Amino acid sequence: MSSRAGESVAIKLTGDAASAIAVIEISGPEVQPWIERHWSPNSGIRTLDINAIRYGSIEHFDTTDSETAFAESVILCRTGPDQFELHCHGGELASQSILTKLASEGFHIQPSSTWIREHSEDEFSAEATQALLKAKTTQTARILLDQQRGALSNAVATIEQAISSGDFTTAKSKIQELRNWGQLGLHLLTPFQVLLCGPPNVGKSSLMNRILGYQRAIVHEQAGTTRDLLEEETSFSGWPVKLLDSAGVRVAENKIEQQGIERTLAASDRVDLQWILVDPQQGWTPSHQSLWDRKPDNSIVVVTKSDLASQREFYPPVATWISISAITGEGIGSLLEQTVGCLVREVPFPGTAVPFLDRHLQRLDTLERTLNNSR
Repeated sequence: MSSRAGESVAIKLTGDAASAIAVIEISGPEVQPWIERHWSPNSGIRTLDINAIRYGSIEHFDTTDSETAFAESVILCRTGPDQFELHCHGGELASQSILTKLASEGFHIQPSSTWIREHSEDEFSAEATQALLKAKTTQTARILLDQQRGALSNAVATIEQAISSGDFTTAKSKIQELRNWGQLGLHLLTPFQVLLCGPPNVGKSSLMNRILGYQRAIVHEQAGTTRDLLEEETSFSGWPVKLLDSAGVRVAENKIEQQGIERTLAASDRVDLQWILVDPQQGWTPSHQSLWDRKPDNSIVVVTKSDLASQREFYPPVATWISISAITGEGIGSLLEQTVGCLVREVPFPGTAVPFLDRHLQRLDTLERTLNNSR
């Protein structure tokens, strides 16, 4: 941890995602006095040797009531003469209360990005470490960990060396290999977006609630209940996904519903994939065809309500579709499996270089221009 001479510094080393434990590193001339004022061991002496670990608590005041003190359980580890690590509960409140207290007593709160840059071998590894703090699934974390260990920086160095030595064929091939992973890489931190769309009352909200496992969207027999896009993040097979429940597409009966429909159509243009839901009793309508025509290569037709015996046999006018029931769960596993197949066409092998920021794709553009100018 770097700091100006005589400055005491605190930094949260763990990310903002939910976790069991948060780690705060503190260093500088005021560390020892601060520890002596606020930390108490559960047993034993207060003095810690370097590399010693002790369980105890930090007492501090409630920010809303200076007369109310409470203790935060922590594990304290002394890592240097004037350097300690505080291990507290992983919730945001616990770590933030400690950082606020440190700041109020003169500690400089250093952003994690500064610490990461100072402890990384290169910029790509630093960016991957920062991204790992935000990774929400083990699948995305695995790929980012490969980049943190040097996969992307090594790949870029290979391209630069190939251009420098005049091996333009290798350079062009390596650039294209990285580009092929660009779409997947950009979704390691930003979830894929899947839109649930179709006419009113085809089961969009029921399906969303079934997948999430709780009632996120209101379900009602009256058409037009959903007026705005409802968004919720989840994951399919370890890939982050944002589900968007939309207003039913039809000729609207009022201006508010029409606005919801317009937002649905706008979302259809920008999402990665759309589920076009069809009620077999209603059949395939002009609204379905309109949605299909907007995104024929990135749509899955979902025939709903397969649990109802009264539903007639129905075949949509598309090559493939999936029949599901939001009530019984029938077909939903197949829907999720096909969705992952559409979103993630290929999974990178361990150690594969994967660009994961827009800046990385821009770097490839620069390398390609250098390649073309060098020929």
